[in-house]
Amino acid sequence: IQQSTQAMLVQQTVSPTDISFPINLNHCTQEELQALPGIGETRAADIIDYREQNGGFEVIEDIMNVSGIGDTIFDSIKELITVN
Repeated sequence: IQQSTQAMLVQQTVSPTDISFPINLNHCTQEELQALPGIGETRAADIIDYREQNGGFEVIEDIMNVSGIGDTIFDSIKELITVN
């Protein structure tokens, strides 16, 4: 059963090779966000919620205002994200 679950998760996940980096935090989809290291479904949804509630991101560091995104995750994604 566990292998079937893993296979289903793989099918639902967008491959990072399908994504053109850097992604724009103000325009990207949840699937694009999930291609970032350390960003899963819930955190991607939180990023989109933050974007909608705050009118977008002014600088990439603003992503650290999203719950669960600290220095470690930011350091692993900062080269893969942009804003404009």
